[in-house]
Amino acid sequence: MAEDTILSKDELTFIRKLMQRNGGTTAERATGFRIDGGAPSNELLMQLAARANLSLQAEFEDFRMSFPIQLREDELHSLDLQLAPPVIYERGATTRAWRLHLDEPLALLKNDGGESSLSVHELSPHGLLVDAGKDRKPPKHFHLRLALPDDTPLEIDAHRVRELKGGMAAYEVEFPQEKDAERIRSFLYRQHQRLHPDLQPEVPADLV
Repeated sequence: MAEDTILSKDELTFIRKLMQRNGGTTAERATGFRIDGGAPSNELLMQLAARANLSLQAEFEDFRMSFPIQLREDELHSLDLQLAPPVIYERGATTRAWRLHLDEPLALLKNDGGESSLSVHELSPHGLLVDAGKDRKPPKHFHLRLALPDDTPLEIDAHRVRELKGGMAAYEVEFPQEKDAERIRSFLYRQHQRLHPDLQPEVPADLV
């Protein structure tokens, strides 16, 4: 098995320049870059991409970032490589997806745009910590819209995995549209940059 790739801050900055631009409702992609290792190598990469999820790993002391890789072949059989927003993992007794503790809870909206009785206090790529209110029992399932700051709401399907005290509950989340999963990862990535400026240099927001 290949050894994990460990990247410097300068290399990670370069990676960000290749990532998707978060275009709100459209998620436009940056150009990425082309690779051409010759026909045999290109064919091997395309076969791997068809059968497995490819990613680039950036290792830090307390965190690990996994950037999904997407490959496309052009008419000249060169490969275009693009990086999607990463999943961020935090190290500890158990490595798990990094969770953002929200200073201001995010509203969960109904289909008509009105606020539901639920609000989000923690957010991860596939999970939520939700407050249903002290006198309310958290629902087993819900299909609502999550209102991200300065962005259009996105649809989520949530299934309760653990009920806590005070009307709080942990939920596992699925996204009907893959682009919405990328929007969540992009939002978390920007917040991680904000909270850990010593870990990674500041990068213009339109690069992620």
